[in-house]
Amino acid sequence: MHTRWSMTAVAATILGAGLCAGCMLSPSGPTVLVLPATGKPFEQFQADVDACRSWAAQQTKGAFMDAPTYEVQRRYDNAYVQCMYAKGNQVPGRAPATPAASPTPPAGTPPPPPPPAPTR
Repeated sequence: MHTRWSMTAVAATILGAGLCAGCMLSPSGPTVLVLPATGKPFEQFQADVDACRSWAAQQTKGAFMDAPTYEVQRRYDNAYVQCMYAKGNQVPGRAPATPAASPTPPAGTPPPPPPPAPTR
């Protein structure tokens, strides 16, 4: 009789674990790093974070009913990054534009001549 109880307990545990594996949870927050724009006060950055977390949650609301958890997280992260980018913050994947460096002349090349003197 004890063996039968153990088999029932094992079956119930496996069934419960299988059912919970299909449970979908909405994301609790972003999984991407976003940095404040240069010179942006931290308080403003925090306000942006709060607004964009709310925006991302709104965009994925209900999505966890028909998509795997990783897909919902991806959608959430995309909405969050787009919002933070729109607010001027630094987001992953895009380096700030930098001016092109002039090429280094080969060794032994004389310096260029000075510019002509202005005429009067």
